[in-house]
Amino acid sequence: MRQRLIIFIFLLGLKGAEAQRARLFAGPIVGSVTTTSAKIWIGYRGKGKNAVILGDTATRKLYYPTDYSYLASGGKVALTFEFTGLQPGHRYNVLVSIAGWKTHTKASFRTLDDTAAKDFTFVLGSCALLNTDITRLVFPGFKAHIFGAMHRKPADFMLWLGDNVYYMKAKQYNTVDGMFSRNMRVRSSFIQLKSFMISMPHYAIWDDHDYGPNDSDGRWHAKDSSLMIFKSFWPNTYPEQPQFRGNYFSFRHYDAEFFMMDDRFFRDPPGDTSSRMLGESQMVWLKNKLLLSDATFKFIAIGTQVLSEIGFGETYSQYPHERQELLDFISQNNIKGVIFLSGDKHYSEMCRKVVNGYPMVDFTSSPITSPPLPRLLLGVMRDPTRIPGTGYGHRNFGRINLSGPVGSRKCTLQIYGKWGRKRRELVIDQNELQRK
Repeated sequence: MRQRLIIFIFLLGLKGAEAQRARLFAGPIVGSVTTTSAKIWIGYRGKGKNAVILGDTATRKLYYPTDYSYLASGGKVALTFEFTGLQPGHRYNVLVSIAGWKTHTKASFRTLDDTAAKDFTFVLGSCALLNTDITRLVFPGFKAHIFGAMHRKPADFMLWLGDNVYYMKAKQYNTVDGMFSRNMRVRSSFIQLKSFMISMPHYAIWDDHDYGPNDSDGRWHAKDSSLMIFKSFWPNTYPEQPQFRGNYFSFRHYDAEFFMMDDRFFRDPPGDTSSRMLGESQMVWLKNKLLLSDATFKFIAIGTQVLSEIGFGETYSQYPHERQELLDFISQNNIKGVIFLSGDKHYSEMCRKVVNGYPMVDFTSSPITSPPLPRLLLGVMRDPTRIPGTGYGHRNFGRINLSGPVGSRKCTLQIYGKWGRKRRELVIDQNELQRK
């Protein structure tokens, strides 16, 4: 307890730079949540005391942060707090102090119950273009209202599948200050987004527009800076060992496990049979995680579409050797319950491919606010892997529900339009996702 108080007192004295008056302008955003821990992010500027504590709504006990990390630029600070020792199944109010305890509760969350399986729902999506200059009247313009529809759909957390921020200009991705400023401006400029971000926990992977220029790969000179910025803005739990360099991690939510993959940091240029998208070390990590997992459903989130055979844009089919290596590993080891989650394409669909007798599914969810692409004109409607009736070519978000008794769990994949109306649905029984 004494150590926690020392950390907390130190945090109260942590200062941002230069502005006269401290102000919270983004967050609090809840990231990784377990039965006994949570991570909370805030963005603020100016001098003054700043801290976050949690209030247990059941016991009225206050919890102080046990660790923190922060990154500062241009008088603004991205600050992440870690809390441990929480109680399973309790709701916690997030209390924020900027220059004194003069704020009300802005967010709350519930730790996971201490049980193996439970019905739950999460939302997902990719491609959220949100301009912050005068062009915001066009992109997103009125289209940002989709975050209101996402907010109104009951969900336990949000899964961001890449292109969450959009670096559109060289000055936004060539320097640390440029990337930092772009992330902060997006977080603080849109009321609908801010309300959505504080409403539930968030887990995120990146794609090219969160990483660098369009279609950038492992040769990008600023990739280490981009990685630092991303991890400073998304309060998820990343592996700390040096061999796990890159933007990938996993987390568990009851009887589902999520493998959040990095499709950029290790990516080779496509075209060579030896080219890799995930890279050798990340592939070894994923294989070991899959072998050890006893989860009913195993969601592998990758920014790039996995199963599609259409040559338009970037797909995993551009790396045929590595893709086949992964699909063969899953099928030959009968890793039950695998579902791929992907983004990037500016249209949504659900694809199915049978590999060695194992029927695999890829749910592509895109775009949230970015312009949809003309699928018919681009020839993508001829994809033989698309499940009939699951394609959707307008702005949308996804929603996934896990339900049912142990041994007969159901996974319901849904696509919702920009106003929150359900447009597509596919129900998968857990026993379908295994080698026959």
